[in-house]
Amino acid sequence: MAEPLMLTVLRKVGLQEVYESFEREAITPDIISLLSKQNLQFLGIPNATDMMRLRAECVKYGKSKPQKIGGYSGAPKFDIDKLTLDSLLDCGFQISDIAKLLLVSERTIYRRMAQFGLSKQGFSEIDDGDLERVVSETIKDFPMCGEQMLRQLLRTKGLKIQRWRLRDCIHEIDSSGVRARKAGRLHRRTYNVMAPNHLWHIDTNHKLIRWRFVIIGGIDGFSRMIMFLSCNDNNTSKTVLESFLTGVDNYGIPLKVRSDKGRENVSVADFMLTERGESGMITGPSTHNQRIERLWRDIFEGVLCYFYNLFYYMEDHDILDPLNDLHLAALHYNFKDEINRRLNVWSTAWGCHRIRTVKATPLQLWGSGQVQNPVGMQMNETELPELGVGEQNNEATRDGERPIFQPLNLINEQCREILNNELNRTGENFGIDDYLKSLEIISANN
Repeated sequence: MAEPLMLTVLRKVGLQEVYESFEREAITPDIISLLSKQNLQFLGIPNATDMMRLRAECVKYGKSKPQKIGGYSGAPKFDIDKLTLDSLLDCGFQISDIAKLLLVSERTIYRRMAQFGLSKQGFSEIDDGDLERVVSETIKDFPMCGEQMLRQLLRTKGLKIQRWRLRDCIHEIDSSGVRARKAGRLHRRTYNVMAPNHLWHIDTNHKLIRWRFVIIGGIDGFSRMIMFLSCNDNNTSKTVLESFLTGVDNYGIPLKVRSDKGRENVSVADFMLTERGESGMITGPSTHNQRIERLWRDIFEGVLCYFYNLFYYMEDHDILDPLNDLHLAALHYNFKDEINRRLNVWSTAWGCHRIRTVKATPLQLWGSGQVQNPVGMQMNETELPELGVGEQNNEATRDGERPIFQPLNLINEQCREILNNELNRTGENFGIDDYLKSLEIISANN
């Protein structure tokens, strides 16, 4: 006799001892995302880490089987549309995972793939020399990304490479980087949220603020999918709201948003209070915003450290003065779009990289959660203060009031037209030559 599905799932996450209470209450994997913290404690799971592991595993299982449709010769067939199947394959789901999510057999999935002409992408045919060249170029742009992220960055270039080949290549051309990344690993903290789109964490990052670059971002607490990410020259509440709304356009309105109490978040708070009521916005110390705080560390290592080091190099060689508005104007004209391009590439790769603790990618967790429970449910008001809160970091400092930086607006239309006509940006010499040329034009026309 086959083992009950709920017992299989509990055994997979090492919680089989509580199966009796789950069986008594008729709990199935598809409703775990609807259970509150108190519900799970009642079922015998007091630990927040175990709750999150169980939710992450259960989100991979479907809620109901597709309807069967007749009108064909033979038995009725499951109604699985091409768009759904193609989207799941694009998200990187294995065939076995798609079968679990749609509650059908793997054989059914293979038959539908053959019917629609769909297939899993095979490994790319590329020789070792070309692979080393492409990996070297990618590491140059993203010097602190590890093996998993590099693999997904290569996927954005249309290359699917075997793990062993990529690992050997990285050790061959970037052994010092491998050692540096190993030395920087951190212990993960406990985190607990119910399902995708239940809670977004938003924040602004000021690592490049010395040169008036502000990074605005948001991450889904459950899946760790990046909802929006952009580089701007200001952190006004209007700009933060505009960035937030790009995420809303792509992923819908979250049930709740968590942020710190900075003034730049006022417009987002107004939006959420209008759309979701008084419980739509949760504010508190940055130590309670751990998902986005951890993301900032990864983004700095993956993208921002390149520009951080480059701009300091330019200062050290007396070609950049962060207190000179004309220098900042030239810097933003040449590097702002490039920072946004790399943030976009990195975000795409991040969504497809496998999270070791849950053995799934953010895109897979997000996609399966939307198939299982696309609308969500309202949270118990007593849970709001602790929603998405992990263990405190004892080294954290209290929030300070951040200044609000206004847009630069240092290049007039006439000057911008001259720049567009005369400057052919090549990106050579790390973009420094283009910066110096644009600085000359801006200085002459302002």
